[in-house]
Amino acid sequence: MRNKYEDKSWCIDDLVIHPHIPSINDILRDIYIEPSIISKKLASKYGYLPYMVERYIKILGFKDTVDLLNAFEKPLKPVVRTNTLLIDEDTLYERLEQLGFKLERIKWSRESYRVISAPKSPSIGATHEYLKGYYYVHRDSASLVPVKLLMHEFEGDVLDACAAPGGKATYIAQILNNKYEVLANDLVLYRLKSLIGHIARMRIKNIVVTWSDARKLPILIDKRYDRVLLDVPCSGEGTIMFDQGRKTRTSLKDLARIVRREIEILLSGIDMLTKNGVLAYVTCSIAPEENEYVVAKVLEMRDDIEIVKPPVKLFDWSPWLKSYLGINFPNEFKYCIRIWPHIHSMIGLTTCLLRRIK
Repeated sequence: MRNKYEDKSWCIDDLVIHPHIPSINDILRDIYIEPSIISKKLASKYGYLPYMVERYIKILGFKDTVDLLNAFEKPLKPVVRTNTLLIDEDTLYERLEQLGFKLERIKWSRESYRVISAPKSPSIGATHEYLKGYYYVHRDSASLVPVKLLMHEFEGDVLDACAAPGGKATYIAQILNNKYEVLANDLVLYRLKSLIGHIARMRIKNIVVTWSDARKLPILIDKRYDRVLLDVPCSGEGTIMFDQGRKTRTSLKDLARIVRREIEILLSGIDMLTKNGVLAYVTCSIAPEENEYVVAKVLEMRDDIEIVKPPVKLFDWSPWLKSYLGINFPNEFKYCIRIWPHIHSMIGLTTCLLRRIK
């Protein structure tokens, strides 16, 4: 199945909304890394592009790099998130247990369960309970983190700028108890169909769906939001356990193109914020180029945003990097979140909360 990272309609390189965005060649010069003999050997053993392994070694050291590469070889259990608009989590637990599913509650997300084991039939995405909209199936629990942080003790309208297939948008709507507006936008039509299907299946009433490039939203929509979720199209480097092709799919030049697009989308996402509004920048990539580098560049370009400390500590996540390839990052990056597969037993995911201060 295709996904939003591979759909060519995202690659609109001639769309420039903000001036002074670095060129692809400038980004490529910044992020270029020369693989060592050790990284080449390790890359050959595990089937990666050498620059990726060289990067892991520089960040983590050799031992943790091997641990990370081994973690990517292990499958993860899916996660069921109860749709509390229709059923309470304890009742859903009992009904799925009766069908032969063994579930483990996620400590920091009461309404969510990890599927430890399943019967031969039905699958977790084909039960009557699923078809009735009683739950959403996430590939992993990491995707719950940015929503829980962004929506902590918040009530109001929310923009999910890159929303399909809908895991985060439906979670936001659920937290808001079908009140207020959730504008769920995406560009890729077949993914929007999935989003609309989940909205209907889960009987959610407060999501409005739009079809647009996220970079165009500030000029297409007059409204501004107190909360913006920006799960940007990325390399997906944190999801190698689900797609081994990601080990070799993204060259350094490809990565530079992705990074430039992420900078553009983040700048536009900030433009969609009200004063004091908060944005969650999210990628399912462990690449510092797509996270620390992107946010650092945007901070250089704008003086109307600041990094926000997470409002609650869900578990012992890792901070963002202090430096990479000779680039020193802001001290506030210690408040941004890294989830490592070999440390946290989840996909590789990062998020950073940004507040608009002007």
